[in-house]
Amino acid sequence: MRDRLPFPPRHWPLAVAALILAAGILAVFGPSEIATNPVFGASTSLYRQVDAVTSTWPSEMGTLTELAAEALLFALAAMLAAALWWGRGDANTLAVGLAGGAGAAASALATLAVKSVVTEERPCTAVPGVHALAECPPMGDWSFPSNHSGIAAALATAVVLASYAARRIWLCVLAAASAVVVAMLRVVSGVHYPHDVAAGLVFGASIAVAVAIVLTPVTAHLLRRVGLGGRVPAGEPRY
Repeated sequence: MRDRLPFPPRHWPLAVAALILAAGILAVFGPSEIATNPVFGASTSLYRQVDAVTSTWPSEMGTLTELAAEALLFALAAMLAAALWWGRGDANTLAVGLAGGAGAAASALATLAVKSVVTEERPCTAVPGVHALAECPPMGDWSFPSNHSGIAAALATAVVLASYAARRIWLCVLAAASAVVVAMLRVVSGVHYPHDVAAGLVFGASIAVAVAIVLTPVTAHLLRRVGLGGRVPAGEPRY
């Protein structure tokens, strides 16, 4: 009976708060009437300023920024794998890290779903007179929210969840900084508005946190059943 799964999870209010935050981000950054949204106007103005700076850069920089963003996503996945490996002897750390990884996958799917509903046109085709460094995605590959930023933020969140308890603060900082750089590169390459990537970061992290909270008791239970992750240290909660 001791190993029975708790329901709801002991941190369920935080999961609900994370989902409310994700919904709030969509309400503020992605309303149906984009033309009257002041956030969209400010974001477009900032996008033009970035474009004015990058318009003199060589075309090869577009490819470089795209490759750098992809490379950082792989680096974040490697950080999560490393965090899971280092925490393999601790049941709680391993359970939280695995649940965070599932949250990253859920965040990617949720971001794609939101894109298909909002259907915001890419700035490199919607804003006249701009010069995008990277090749502009075709119509139907919508802009809001940034999927790269959402995935990066979700992976970084999983890394933080798996690393913080083990006091690997340097890995938490590195993961968070990498996610922010991914978001910035998407704007610099010209394929996203600043509000796309800002929303992607918060939305991705919020979904990852909510899913991790819900799934951590499940992963902890499964780890105990198969004998992985070692014992839960005395005095720490059993999820």
